[in-house]
Amino acid sequence: MFDLKKTTYEVFRESVLKFPKQPAIYYMGSLITYQAFLKTINKMAACYKKLNIKQGDTITILAPNTPEGIASYYAASQLGIKASLLHPLSKEERIKEDIKQKGSKLLVTASMFLCDNPGLLNSGFPILAIEVKTSLPAISRLAYPYLYKNDNFAFDMHPEVIRFAKCREEYAGYVHYDNCEGRVYLASGGTSGKEKSIILSDYAFLSLISTGPDILGLSEEKMAGKSMMSALPMFHGFGLTMGIMVMLCYGGSMYLLPKYHTKDVVKALKHNHCHYMIGVPVMYEALLRNPKFSGDILKNLSIAFVGGDFIAPSLLERFNNHMRENNSEGTLYEGYGLTETVTVLSVNTPSAHRDGSVGKPLSVVDVKIIDEENNILPPNQKGEIAVAGETLMNGYLGGEDPFVELEGRKYVKSGDIGYLDEDGFLYFISRKKRMIKRKGFNIYPLPIEKRVTDLSSVIEAAYLSRIENGREETYLFIHLDKGSDPKKTEDEIKAIIKAEFFPYEMPDHIIMKDDFPKTKVAKIDYNALLDSLE
Repeated sequence: MFDLKKTTYEVFRESVLKFPKQPAIYYMGSLITYQAFLKTINKMAACYKKLNIKQGDTITILAPNTPEGIASYYAASQLGIKASLLHPLSKEERIKEDIKQKGSKLLVTASMFLCDNPGLLNSGFPILAIEVKTSLPAISRLAYPYLYKNDNFAFDMHPEVIRFAKCREEYAGYVHYDNCEGRVYLASGGTSGKEKSIILSDYAFLSLISTGPDILGLSEEKMAGKSMMSALPMFHGFGLTMGIMVMLCYGGSMYLLPKYHTKDVVKALKHNHCHYMIGVPVMYEALLRNPKFSGDILKNLSIAFVGGDFIAPSLLERFNNHMRENNSEGTLYEGYGLTETVTVLSVNTPSAHRDGSVGKPLSVVDVKIIDEENNILPPNQKGEIAVAGETLMNGYLGGEDPFVELEGRKYVKSGDIGYLDEDGFLYFISRKKRMIKRKGFNIYPLPIEKRVTDLSSVIEAAYLSRIENGREETYLFIHLDKGSDPKKTEDEIKAIIKAEFFPYEMPDHIIMKDDFPKTKVAKIDYNALLDSLE
């Protein structure tokens, strides 16, 4: 067990001392050892020092999952620099807004993103550019300019942009800071639905990572040599901690993908570099559609985890049946989390799982179910999920107090409805902001959505409402499987809701769609669905 009082960089440095020659990263044909990756981090730290970025300063990181992108995060910890992590596809105005809001001194980004944001190049703001090709094998690096001809645009037109690949110096020193201080900014919808910047500490990250062996069902010693598929981007708390950091703290490795393709997952399985996998539903649905995701290679996948607003029960069933049909014991488990608690706070595991639940809360968190007056509810009563513990955020940037005190302890209200059963398993019912109040009754969309997706003709469902002519109209959008009969599916849906739900839960309209619009993090874009009614 690593020391929870140390910094993120210090914990990784200890791993390097223990596992210097072990693979830390598999990246598009390259193998990078712990020792080699530390050199990349130290080189990044030397760049920061050369640019006069000091302890306590803030940098903005806008990078895909590449070794250099991850190194930019660790190097910030090395020097006690605060890091604001943004979605790699953020628009120019959003990036500028973040830089201003955080008082950022440097933008670290991929050169290809600069081509799409020319205003950043003309702003005069300091930019350190990393390139996807830097850690590629030699042959791939030679071919890269022909495949991505515009990638050198930023350097050709703006020679003042600092190019990480040209840096040669390394800095091996580091600072020790109070790891309970807020040092990392992650974006989230917050509990009100409006995007907020969440302030997190190294201590919160490391507390979550300390539960990694329990989640994976392994001893710490057996983590070494195992590999995690790392496709979720690092601006996402789930991708950063469970996809990247957890393996690097225990001598494991990550199979790093800057962009998710199922063919790369198949390749990783063939080479036995994908023992574990984390993702969102759309990633697993895509895998099941790939005919090469089959056969003996599936025996190499031990456990997979899925999280998100909407997870169809049929996905878990279909995925796990597919694994058994291919003689694999690999299992897909559902979990639940908040960026306010770094990420995952409750998850089903090999040792503790229950159908329909999102598992038991992790040992480092405490979950209560409360009513509107913040009274703690007994088991099996629905209310708002509130969370306390070692992974709790420091707060929101801007000073808003999101906490409530329960039994003398600080909790954050999740904005989600759920309940705990008598054995401590947590059940997620719905986002509170998605709860529909109609005729004096509460409608929780998620149970309806999950139930109708049990139909083989339904891929996804979204139960929404909006006010029309002074009346709240309800809509059940259905992502219909190709070749399915819309009328037959609608009749089946109506029969299910009539038999299993209350009369007021029957939607006013059932609308069939060939596809659902998605947000940047591959969740259903509910606003876009409602806009499609115009």
